This record gives sequence, C-alpha cells and structure tokens, in this order.
Amino acid sequence: MIVILNGSVGVGKTAVSWKIKSLLYHSVMLDGDYLGAVNPFELHSNDRIFHLYKTIACLIKFHQQEGFKHFVVNYVFENEEQLNLLKTELERFDETIYCCLLYCEEEVLKQRIKNRNNQRLEWELQRALELNYILSEASYIGFIGTRLNTTNLNADEVATIIVEKAQQAKA
Repeated sequence: MIVILNGSVGVGKTAVSWKIKSLLYHSVMLDGDYLGAVNPFELHSNDRIFHLYKTIACLIKFHQQEGFKHFVVNYVFENEEQLNLLKTELERFDETIYCCLLYCEEEVLKQRIKNRNNQRLEWELQRALELNYILSEASYIGFIGTRLNTTNLNADEVATIIVEKAQQAKA
C-alpha cells in the first residue's frame, strides 16, 4: 500500500507520515521535501518535479526488493496533474494508492508553523497561506487527495484515521 499525503506547509504532513510509518509494519516514509532538496532549487520547475518522482519510484522499488510493503510519501501537490504524474509513476509498485489532502483552519496553521521555530518563519507563513488558497481551489477543480480536516486532531489521531481509510480502500 502507498499512502500519499498532500497539504500546505505546516499542516503536519511530516509528523503524520512518521506516525503512519509506525502503524504499518514493513513501511518506509519518503519525504518529498528532503528527497527533492536539490541545488539549484527552482520551486515550479517541471524537471525538478519529474526528478523527484523518479527518485521516489527508485526508492520504492529498492525498498520492495528488501521486503518493505508499505510506503508513505508526503509532498505538496498543487494540482491534479502533479499528483497524477506521481501516481502513474508508482502504480507499477502497488495497486493500492491512497491520497489524502490534509488541511486545517488558518489560525491553527499559523500556530503550527510558529511552533516549528524555523528560521524561515515569515516565508513559511506566507507560503502556507498561498498554498492554502491554491490547494483549496485545486480540490474543487480536480482530485488532489481525500480531504481531512486536522484542525482539532493531533498527529496520532490523523495517522490512525488515514491508515483505517487506506486499509478500507485496499479491501
């Protein structure tokens, strides 16, 4: 099973990914931000995005050969086309791909970002608001993940909900 988490900066994708990994035996967490941290980094470069997706596919293939069965991928997919490109790349590894769009109320998102104590606080706050708008609009136009409101949930609760829904989708 492959679980893909989508959502704005600061919504909790990474924290939830770690929790999901701990709930699924023989699992691997692949963080798109870290795997795609290349220099030079061009935010909207299709070449960079394709490179990231190929990297994720190579890692899943390698880990499957080593006996791992479940994968959690987190990244920001701004539109349906971006998400579908990755899904197409990963379908050969597992027929069950569950995609989830995490979101929360704006004030909660701002507080989560502030709690990270990141040196790029202002940029992250600005980018989070921008992505909230982009992802909200994109979710009405096409499929960028099953929406899950995390406003009043902690990472453990969100992970449990996602694993249950992904396992139901697999059945």
